[in-house]
Amino acid sequence: MTEPESGQAADSDVEEETFVLEAEAETLSRRRVSPFSSLRLREYRYFWSGALVSNVGTWMQSVGVGWVVYDLARNSNPSLVLGVINFLNLLPLTVFTLFAGVIADRLDRKRFIIATQALLMLQAFVLARLTQTNEATIMIIGGLVLLSGIITAFAFPAWQAIMPDIVPRRSLQNAIALNAAQFNSARLLGPLVGGLVFARWGAPEVFYINAISFLFVIGAMAVIHPRQERHRGSGEGALATLTAGLHYARQNLHVAWMLISAFALSLFGMPYVTLMPVMAGEVLGKGAAGYSLLMAAGGLGAVGGALSVASMPAGVSRGLLIRLGLMGMGASLLLFSLSRNFYLSLIFVAMAGFSFLMGMSAGTTGLQTAAPAPLRGRVMALFVLCFGGVQPFSALGFGWLGQAVGVPLAIGSGAVALMAYAFYHFLRPGLMGAAGE
Repeated sequence: MTEPESGQAADSDVEEETFVLEAEAETLSRRRVSPFSSLRLREYRYFWSGALVSNVGTWMQSVGVGWVVYDLARNSNPSLVLGVINFLNLLPLTVFTLFAGVIADRLDRKRFIIATQALLMLQAFVLARLTQTNEATIMIIGGLVLLSGIITAFAFPAWQAIMPDIVPRRSLQNAIALNAAQFNSARLLGPLVGGLVFARWGAPEVFYINAISFLFVIGAMAVIHPRQERHRGSGEGALATLTAGLHYARQNLHVAWMLISAFALSLFGMPYVTLMPVMAGEVLGKGAAGYSLLMAAGGLGAVGGALSVASMPAGVSRGLLIRLGLMGMGASLLLFSLSRNFYLSLIFVAMAGFSFLMGMSAGTTGLQTAAPAPLRGRVMALFVLCFGGVQPFSALGFGWLGQAVGVPLAIGSGAVALMAYAFYHFLRPGLMGAAGE
């Protein structure tokens, strides 16, 4: 055999081997995986466990604050007051998130997260003490909620951006979905435990438990070692540094549409959480226990949605999942707004939670994988801004709308708007389809 023929044979073997490897990779990308596979990674397991305990405490406090404020404002305008409190809690996301994105790209994310969790622990202790001594008023609670919102606004982009520092890229979809599952498991357990503690002992004990829960996430962060690439900047001006993520999104239309979808989901879908105490207390005729069960139902549905995404193959269409999530949440909330049966309402809220998490997990994974490492913090800050930054205005607006036309009609109108937005994307599936496919 001549030398050229030998070379051609070698090239043929290489091409055949490459074809086999590509075929195997394609098969793996379509194979369903264990929904808990990322928990085999030590770093992620500590991160996940600490966050779960802390988030249970956070949801306990959220339920406690909502019911305390509702009780204080029972004889005035409870839906409007709840809207104002949620406005104060979420307004800092609008104001500070872009700055927080720069911090997430410049500072050590691990140390920064530990510092913010310590401050939130202190805030919870203060809230518990003031409630215990009957010194807590709507004004004081509003101030403490605003403080918590500011701290959380600075922590959020770092939380979002640290995930690829903990798990390899091939496990990112599973890890993000599992992280959403733990958050919503806490959303399920927190209201249940918080409701029991609230009914048995009262609000101060709820807030004390939340304060103690922060020790778990602080301890978990202290023992893990994220592989963060630090980027000190390239001499660009302050404004260019601040808006770099925005410029990236403008150049990548698929990323831009995922961000717009998070905005629509938050604007039209999430106000039902703000108005839930009124739905439980006045529309469905249930008290604090009924409110807790409704919140828990949403968490249970979200856990199901997250585990469903976690078990999906890496090659699943994230654009399709986002569209299905938007439509499913809109339809579920429309049914919830029409329901006057408590048990049916639990089912509809669970369906909304499932749809919400399916769409959000897919969108977060798409953004995490698309964003370049030097810009990841700022791109995720845009996501936090689009999803969380609009919530104070939607909470305030829907709180006013609920007072003007009734809470069921307010929730239903948002649901119809969300369904219309989803329908537009079903007509034009390519707008988000390529991002993260």
